Parts: sequence; C-alpha cells; structure tokens
Amino acid sequence: SSWISWFLGIKGNEYLCRVPIDYIQETFNQMGLEYFTETLQVILNPGFDSSLDWVFGDEEKWYGMIHARYIMSERGVDNMRQKYERGDFEVCPKLSCRQKALPEGPSDVCGKSNVKIFCPRCNDFYELRSDTQLDGAMFGTSFSHNFLAQWPNLRPQPPLDVPR
Repeated sequence: SSWISWFLGIKGNEYLCRVPIDYIQETFNQMGLEYFTETLQVILNPGFDSSLDWVFGDEEKWYGMIHARYIMSERGVDNMRQKYERGDFEVCPKLSCRQKALPEGPSDVCGKSNVKIFCPRCNDFYELRSDTQLDGAMFGTSFSHNFLAQWPNLRPQPPLDVPR
C-alpha cells in the first residue's frame, strides 16, 4: 500500500482525511511548504512498505500541512462533512449536549499544540478524550468555522439554558 494508506491507518489518525494525489502533486498547493524531494517521493510512493522503505521523518509534518490546506478547499470540506455526518469525530463532553464535534487546531504552527475538538452547539473547545496526539496544525485554527460557514445547515441550535 502507499505511504498515505499506511499513515492514515495508524491509530489516532482517523480524524485525517485522504488528500488526493492530484491535489498533493499540484505545485500551487505546495507553495510555501518546505520539503525535500525525497519526502514527497515517500508520500507519493504507491508501493510503500513500512518495514523496508526509508522514511526521512518530515513526511508526517508535510502531509499534515497539505492536509490543513486541503480541508479548506471545496473537495476537502466535503470529505470532512462526510466524516462529520458519519460521526468519525468525538462528541461534546458535556452530558447535557453530546453534539458531534469538529477537530480544530489551537495553532497553525507545527509542533505547538495537539488537536482539540470544537463543539458548535456550546461554541467551546475541549481536549480530546481519546489518546489521539495529532498536531493541531494539521487542521489549522479556522477549519471548524470555515466548515460551518460552508455548511450552515449543519450548525446546531444553541442549547436551551433552563433555570432550575
């Protein structure tokens, strides 16, 4: 299988979507991303074998950065919408809410923070309950807001606070 299939199959990476090869190969989408030719060759290798093939170490970071760009595109938002509707992401930890949540990065800088979840009903961010340690930059700081702007019908109604 390819490096992308191998990488997406690692436990904890289920929040990520598959970035199409044509999107990765488009030089415009690579603009401003630093990488070595070898890194891109490993990512695009259709016959990657993790036990045999050499990995340079920058593949995860580079795929994360191209993923952050892809999920802001029309195709990427649609892929993430499918994952959201299937319930691939966690739900709000508040027992009174339990709304499907969206992944969000507290920072656009690699290695600065892990991904969090954003509850569109509570309008708040929470730590992941799972052992997922994805870099928050793989989603960026504006994904959830862009997602809800493009799919306003998926924005839930705010919770009703009933005084007791």
